[in-house]
Amino acid sequence: MTAYLYLTGLWGLFGLTHSLLAATWWKDWVARSMGVFFRYYRLLYSLFALLLLVTIVIYELQIRSYWLWHMPLGLQLLAGIPALAGLVIMGICIRRYFFYLSGIDVLYPRRKTTAQLVTSGLNRYVRHPLYFGTLLALWSFFLVFPELGYLITCLSITVYTWIGTLWEEKKLQQEFGAAYRAYQQSVPMLIPFRM
Repeated sequence: MTAYLYLTGLWGLFGLTHSLLAATWWKDWVARSMGVFFRYYRLLYSLFALLLLVTIVIYELQIRSYWLWHMPLGLQLLAGIPALAGLVIMGICIRRYFFYLSGIDVLYPRRKTTAQLVTSGLNRYVRHPLYFGTLLALWSFFLVFPELGYLITCLSITVYTWIGTLWEEKKLQQEFGAAYRAYQQSVPMLIPFRM
């Protein structure tokens, strides 16, 4: 049982550090402290988040987890369909925004990336397609592998994604103003085809 508490704590630490390092007030302070080197902040932030995420996944894989129920093979294969769809959605989003979101664009000074409001593609159906794809894949994989440790992971990531999305919505409203508010009125936040 202690291992599950540690796992929950690690996901809490991930969410807390991820939110802190993305907070505007924190980035403003770091920008003043780092000076011209602040341009590398997003890249360092991404590498830190990736390292922490890999650490948590490795820890979770080492836990001897309890299966909550037995899933017949046919249902496991059926649950694999939305899992695959979620991975495809994630792949499309990561490919589209990789340079900007990862911070790797700082290593390619000739390739300019700027923040812009995107309402086309997957964003026509949901305002945060990457988060939707992530949650779809996570919960579908849970149906394939219904383990207690993985349930903790799914719940932790879902709660963090929901809270983080609400904070991100506020930042996007500040950044894009009336255009984003109009977008909010016409496109659902996390679940497509639902207002």
